[in-house]
Amino acid sequence: MNIWVMRHGEASFQAKTDNERPLTENGHQMAFEQGMKLGNIFNNQQVKLDKILVSPYLRTQQTMENVLRGIQAVGSMQSFANIQETWDEITPAGDPDVVMDYLHFLREEGAQNVLIISHLPLVFDLVYALTKQNVNFYPAVVAEIVWESAIPTLRDTFNP
Repeated sequence: MNIWVMRHGEASFQAKTDNERPLTENGHQMAFEQGMKLGNIFNNQQVKLDKILVSPYLRTQQTMENVLRGIQAVGSMQSFANIQETWDEITPAGDPDVVMDYLHFLREEGAQNVLIISHLPLVFDLVYALTKQNVNFYPAVVAEIVWESAIPTLRDTFNP
C-alpha cells in the first residue's frame, strides 16, 4: 500500500472558529502545485487512488479541491467522486491509532493507494506512528509512505 499524508495548505486565521478557517491565496496555490506533483507521480507510476480521506474542516476541503484540480491539470483522467471520504477522525485532535486501524482495514480490503489530507499534529503523529520518522509538516507538505511489509517506510517528502 502507498499512502500520501498531506497537511492542508496555508490557512488564514480570519474565522469565527478553527474549523471555518479558509486557505489563503498562497494556500490555494500551494495545494494546486502539490496536486500537480502528485499527478505527475501518479502518471509516471500508473497509480490510481483507491481512497481519499479528508478532514471536514474548511481548509482541508479546499486543499483537497485544489489538489484534485492539480492532479487533473497534468492529465489524470481518474474520477474522484466515489473515493472521497470526509472523516471526523482526522481533525487536528484525531487519534493516529484510530487512523492506523482504518488503514489496516483498507489494506486488508485491497486498497493500494490512499491520500490523506489533514492537520497538525495528526499528520506528524500518524507518520511517526507508522514509520518512526519525523517529518516537518509545513503547510502543504506531503509525506509518501510505502507499506509493503509489516513496518511501513517513509519513501519521500515534498514541499510546495
